[in-house]
Amino acid sequence: MLKEGYWADVVVFDPDTVSDPATYQNPQQYAKGVPFVFVNGAAVIDGGNHTGARPGKVIYGPGRDSSGQ
Repeated sequence: MLKEGYWADVVVFDPDTVSDPATYQNPQQYAKGVPFVFVNGAAVIDGGNHTGARPGKVIYGPGRDSSGQ
């Protein structure tokens, strides 16, 4: 649910143009057709460009504690 005060990750994409341009020679490419990505309400991809924001949190599974062990 998208609601004020909630945490949400939202990806806005065009299913007709979304594609992965990464290659073995140039693997670190952003997906095409994904102009906006929001993590916890903060824009991370805006107009296809990374904003520098890193609002996410690491979520550890049951086999690992918060110290990384």
